[in-house]
Amino acid sequence: MILFFKLPILFLLLYLSCLDSYNRFVADNKTHQFLLDGQPFRYLSGEFHYFRVPSIYWRDRLRKARGLGLNSIQVYIPWNYHNPFENRYLFNGEYDFVKFIKTAQEEGLFVILRAGPYICAEWENGGLPWWLSLKDKNITMRSYDSTYIRYVHEWWRILMSKVKPLLIKNGGPILMIQIENEYGSYFACDKKYITFLRDLTWELLGDDVQLYTTDGISENLLSCGCVDKVLCTVDFGVRKSKEDVSKQFALQNQFTHGGPKVNSEYYVGWFVGWGKRKFTFPTSKEVVDNLQWMWEAGGNINIYTVTGGTSFGFTTGTIYDGTIVATTYDFDAPIKENGDIGDKYYAIQKWISSLENWKWKPIYGYKNYTRIAYGKVKLKVLENGLSHIEQKCAFSDRPLTFEELRTPYGFVLYKASVNDLKEISVPGIKDIGFISINNDYIGKIDKKNFTLKTDYEGCGGLQILVENQGRSDYETFVDWKGILDNNITVNGKKINKWESCWLSLYVTDEYYKEDDSKEILSKSEKELLGPTVFLGILEINQLADTYVVSKGFHKGIILINDHNLGRYWNDMGPQQSLYVPKSFLRVGKNKIMVLELEKCDICDNKDNCFIEFVQDPVWNWN
Repeated sequence: MILFFKLPILFLLLYLSCLDSYNRFVADNKTHQFLLDGQPFRYLSGEFHYFRVPSIYWRDRLRKARGLGLNSIQVYIPWNYHNPFENRYLFNGEYDFVKFIKTAQEEGLFVILRAGPYICAEWENGGLPWWLSLKDKNITMRSYDSTYIRYVHEWWRILMSKVKPLLIKNGGPILMIQIENEYGSYFACDKKYITFLRDLTWELLGDDVQLYTTDGISENLLSCGCVDKVLCTVDFGVRKSKEDVSKQFALQNQFTHGGPKVNSEYYVGWFVGWGKRKFTFPTSKEVVDNLQWMWEAGGNINIYTVTGGTSFGFTTGTIYDGTIVATTYDFDAPIKENGDIGDKYYAIQKWISSLENWKWKPIYGYKNYTRIAYGKVKLKVLENGLSHIEQKCAFSDRPLTFEELRTPYGFVLYKASVNDLKEISVPGIKDIGFISINNDYIGKIDKKNFTLKTDYEGCGGLQILVENQGRSDYETFVDWKGILDNNITVNGKKINKWESCWLSLYVTDEYYKEDDSKEILSKSEKELLGPTVFLGILEINQLADTYVVSKGFHKGIILINDHNLGRYWNDMGPQQSLYVPKSFLRVGKNKIMVLELEKCDICDNKDNCFIEFVQDPVWNWN
């Protein structure tokens, strides 16, 4: 059952007093440690992605992080999350990172801020706005490129104006700020750029603010990523021995010249990619053993991540090998995607409780929330479903890219008229195209396999639904989406008239009404191939978190009350369910839309066509 845990007033006052009157935080090379107002200080921190956790749960997850025995949290700021379009900024509601940081302070936690502008985090485009490439298609991100620097400068001034009051010297909880992220892994290795970031940050916040960088554990990476007068930290996961841990810190020390030892990303789990079923997470024992070894070596440690989360909507990125990151960012973290705590949490908590002279002792008594299995919800096909989704279209002599349509994410529908379709070739497609003619599905194409053959005769309306599967979060190159090559041919002849349409994924309420919805009658298997829209209603009388399972569906997205839960891809796995926080639901009727892209196996009749709401996440690791 839900436990509404009330922190005793005495403890609350004690923990808050830890943050009340500090003025100066520095990395001291002489004493090889951090100093907080001149006194030795160490931190045990946990990574927290507020942009992956519904705001109604920020305090709950922060309180559990503090209950673990941590004294700090570390947090990224994704530029593209707060600045989705040029000159449009979002800082309220789910985007209110200032509220998040203040809540952390209220819960007795210091904050270590990772300002970017690049963050990685397996996040779309590494946190950089998609629209930057519209300014200059030859732009070199994360370098002293004049166009890039102009917009970084603009963003930095806005961001730092909100950060400044939250600094430790101004009564806030922020101890220090990271510039860039794992920059040594990026090809540019532009010292002018990283130095510019350092100087701009100091210009806006004061040169008494402690800055740091984070890089992988190798000389080459640290050589490019570190910058003069900024603390250089490293990241690494579990190691096999205490000696191995010491070697990692010894390498860091070569670049810090005696500064504090810091593992800024200690990986206690890992993210999941679609199709990556063979993966073993670190055990609780391995996690705790390495914590002890790092602690004995004098390390400051940030647990990556302390709490899992969810990449709702279209916020997942792709990594260097082309793997598309799954919707869940559970990470096998001590605090799970849904807020549950388990063996790994308790093991770390027990270890921290054993530390001598650690004044941020664990707080016990937290319980897991109860989720509800709401059961099965029948779905109905929306006939010619794509035509009923709100669209904004443009006509041209070639297909327009997502960027040209000012469509950051999701889907674009390309339309043209053809005769006697025998073969179609669509080079330059990014990422996946689903081709239909007169609403009959033909097949899918991608950048490697972009030609299809068919035997369609007569005039017809060609439709190519292109899915953006996420921009690269690692290399951060100019990663335009859509159909990038104008040389599209049907039966060897080029098509020169196109209608390019952005899909809003919004269906008006009238189509959800039972008497207006189309029943699934004796539909053939062919008619349930390709992009198909399904609608349903979940009726509930109590709000709680839940998970939705779409067994029998292959690949697509699910929206509840117009909240995009993210991508399901049951064929690829291992994730087989999507997290539904209660803040997405309402008492009464809840609208459900499923956009299936490939095929539905179970909707051969109306009684078989359903999705199911269950209590716990479902995985398939086989």
